[in-house]
Amino acid sequence: MIESIIRRMALRVYLSPHLDDAVFSCGGLIARQSSGGDDVQVVTVFAGDPTVGELTPFAYELHRRWGGEGSPMGLRRAEDLVACGRLGASVVHLGFAEAVYRHAANGEALHPNAESLFGQPSPEEEAQIEAIAEALERNVAPDAEVYLPLGIGSHVDHLLARRAGERAARTSWYYREVPYALRDAPLVVEPPPSGVSEALVTLAEAEIEMWAIGAGEYHSQVSSFWPDVESLDADLRSYHDRFGGLPLLRRASN
Repeated sequence: MIESIIRRMALRVYLSPHLDDAVFSCGGLIARQSSGGDDVQVVTVFAGDPTVGELTPFAYELHRRWGGEGSPMGLRRAEDLVACGRLGASVVHLGFAEAVYRHAANGEALHPNAESLFGQPSPEEEAQIEAIAEALERNVAPDAEVYLPLGIGSHVDHLLARRAGERAARTSWYYREVPYALRDAPLVVEPPPSGVSEALVTLAEAEIEMWAIGAGEYHSQVSSFWPDVESLDADLRSYHDRFGGLPLLRRASN
């Protein structure tokens, strides 16, 4: 019943803040759409290499967790290509640097620890929204059906991606970000936009399996949230079952 409100489109675009967010959050729906003949693209905003400058101890620790001392972004882009390819989606990687690599004009790190990643972006980061929006306008077709991150968890990169996406694209849907949406009370500093309604898409067993397979391809990232891929699979199934489907927000009109 709910599925009938999702119009068949020539192009569906998922705006992903990082190289995993769209697949972690919507992989089963991406698999359904691509297998049904839709052209599905995952556009990742913060997919660029670290900016020039000294890395913080926090960034070095993340690099070690993700698989090495050097920049992991090439590896992460490769993981994204494999994961999205598994689900039948193409990818676009924009060159913006994610929060752990950004510095203020005076050279100080904007996000020197994990806690600083969550909450409202700094004024300097807000100034980047226009550049992101312009990049999206160049890379997202004007007739695309666009899925934006809602900002569940309130990671600064997710909020920046949402705001830039709202400025640049004709948004049709919002998705709740996994793994933050798995928590009982995820941090939310920006409410859902006006003019949206709840929608559920019930996934078939094979689509849930593809969701877990795609998400499991982000080998460098899975260990940050799950002890193993079996736990990832179980959490995705539990999330789907808790709502009776994949929960989305639908904009009735733009």
